[in-house]
Amino acid sequence: MNTRVPGRAPIEDEVGMLLAARLNESLPSLGADIGERLRFARERAVARARVARAQAFAAAPAWQGAASLGLAGAGGTWSAGLMMPGRSAPGSGGSWWAKLVSALPLVILALGFVAIQDTLLERQIQAAAEVDAALLADDLPPQAYSDPGFAEFLRRQER
Repeated sequence: MNTRVPGRAPIEDEVGMLLAARLNESLPSLGADIGERLRFARERAVARARVARAQAFAAAPAWQGAASLGLAGAGGTWSAGLMMPGRSAPGSGGSWWAKLVSALPLVILALGFVAIQDTLLERQIQAAAEVDAALLADDLPPQAYSDPGFAEFLRRQER
């Protein structure tokens, strides 16, 4: 996902620029030899970063896009928000074992839904059986329960 706003540097670049500006403020207080060594080290670091970014961009698959640039020289690839060294992209012909393991949570979820449905169905059957057993064991005939007067009699007794 590319969240870069056109005309605006990524947050890492902004932080890097702020840090460089802060370091440059204290540069005059250092000696000339230390300043020169820091300038040389900075130029070497920038050159290494450019080479590493170019290599990462050339070696990165199309699906990785700009995400691999942040990991240039890190020795890994960016996959679903995690750096996983030596892993291939999803859908790029990985092993059958990896596909099976990635489908396992979906299978467990489906089995959980089936178990819940089975449990609920069993409880409904048990509740209906209890009502039927109470009606058959009762002294009243089943027609009494359909009588509106009897229903009113039961409501008054509950109060």
